[in-house]
Amino acid sequence: LSPLAQYIVDNWTPTWAAPNSITLFGLCWMVVSYGLVWFYYPNMDEGSPAAAGDGDVDGDKTVPPLWPFAFTSIAMLIYQTLDNMDGKQSRKTGSSSPLGLLFDHGCDAVNSVFGSANWIAALGLSPRSDQWQILTLVVVPMAAFYITTWEEYYTHRLVLPIINGPTEGLLMGATLFACTAALGVDYWHGYEWYNNVFGPYVFAYLPESVTSAIVPADGFRNCDMVPIITILGLGQEACIKGFAMIRKYGLGCLKDMFPMITLCVAPLLIGYADTTILQRHPRVCLHVIAALFVEAVTQLMLDHMTSRPYRAIRPLFVPLLVFTALIWFGLLEGQLTDELLVSYQAVLVVHLLMKFSVVIHEICDLLQIWCFDIVTKYPKKKKVL
Repeated sequence: LSPLAQYIVDNWTPTWAAPNSITLFGLCWMVVSYGLVWFYYPNMDEGSPAAAGDGDVDGDKTVPPLWPFAFTSIAMLIYQTLDNMDGKQSRKTGSSSPLGLLFDHGCDAVNSVFGSANWIAALGLSPRSDQWQILTLVVVPMAAFYITTWEEYYTHRLVLPIINGPTEGLLMGATLFACTAALGVDYWHGYEWYNNVFGPYVFAYLPESVTSAIVPADGFRNCDMVPIITILGLGQEACIKGFAMIRKYGLGCLKDMFPMITLCVAPLLIGYADTTILQRHPRVCLHVIAALFVEAVTQLMLDHMTSRPYRAIRPLFVPLLVFTALIWFGLLEGQLTDELLVSYQAVLVVHLLMKFSVVIHEICDLLQIWCFDIVTKYPKKKKVL
């Protein structure tokens, strides 16, 4: 969609439009889509066959509407287009700045939670029985984003793979939402992908001992193949970039991966020790993981821009480590677990809002620019005698 974005910038976008305003406008579309899906699919699995019993007194299934997924598909394409436009607008108006780079990448990081949560609802994954699939769709896009930012922190170059999240990832995500809107959530609980493609052409060539251990008796559902493909894609990218980084910068560079490793391991341990926590609070669990990811990856971006050392042991991750240990050893359970989890979510959200506000204000003051206005001149500081 880059040519379309260039055409819109060249012909339809006024020169007074701030690039950061374009970025924020695109993110607003994803916020609205997330709100719509949250309203109709609060537990994310309301449209799945597993929720068939959650109907009226006669046992009929209450199916939420599918149009929110059509809206989300359109919103994702709009977001991608506007995300391409902001950089082109900054070059057109000569308003490129480090703030624009940080704001753009920060919005991309925030958007990851909206896309992942809506994908889970579109696939009809159940927090009761599809926990590894949900964790994969949440963590893997974040890990891919973090690895790319981690590489840029050391190499000072943003290198995206041929198939990457900002381009092909968003296009495939929009296609997924369109398929759900057209075919329904039940489509993803069929076995067409496995029976017609992956079963005879991929898994048939694996050793029988492997397939018998990992493949269910009925095969993989379509909604299972999506996270499996996602894992394989991340695994290849992580191995290629990881080995290249270790060879060039040594094993010491791996310490900066600690926040992302924690976000991968901690939910696994918590989910194993408390098997119903995701079922009780699917959205809260998602928000906590997302908030921690956004805090860590945006700080990594900021430290890259300012040439400062990155502190891999993030203070906001300490409560997660303590929370994980308490649940794992059976020292925390019941209502207290839920209250602490909800409180942790609130603290993270408030902290992020305050941090973003302070960082944007300080950068604007340093560069003598406005975040959402490229026309009005920034007031000059008065010299103190």
